[in-house]
Amino acid sequence: MQPQYSNLEILQFAVSMEAGGVDFYEEHAKEAQGEIKALFLKLADDERKHAAYFQNLYNEAEKEEGSFEYMFEETVTGIFDEYAKSAGFSRALGVINSVKDAIKEAIATETITVALYEDMLKFAKEKTTETLKILIVEEEGHRDLLKAMYDRM
Repeated sequence: MQPQYSNLEILQFAVSMEAGGVDFYEEHAKEAQGEIKALFLKLADDERKHAAYFQNLYNEAEKEEGSFEYMFEETVTGIFDEYAKSAGFSRALGVINSVKDAIKEAIATETITVALYEDMLKFAKEKTTETLKILIVEEEGHRDLLKAMYDRM
């Protein structure tokens, strides 16, 4: 039997993923200059806004569902944090010599996030699929914006 994740667990995972994205972009902004640095800082800010959005959804869901559905908060949070960091945001960047290279790496990171959320659909309880679909649309929008920027270069 496959595990079933609660809405609260899914949202906690999303917050972890977005926080990992903030760290990822801010860390690489330190190593970059000029336009590349500005791009990474903008992406970090976008991820920060996503994390706040998902944290708000989590807070609302907790009020509606109660915390009883999220029984192992510390364990689940630890697992999700580690998974988010190892699967998407601790990977090595390719060589970044241009804004185009930076955008290419950002696209890859957003693609990983979408794939992780899509994988979670397989394990989500019925009522959490709506939340996951919202998360997927958010990240696909981010990725598609980056792709459009990349294609214009």
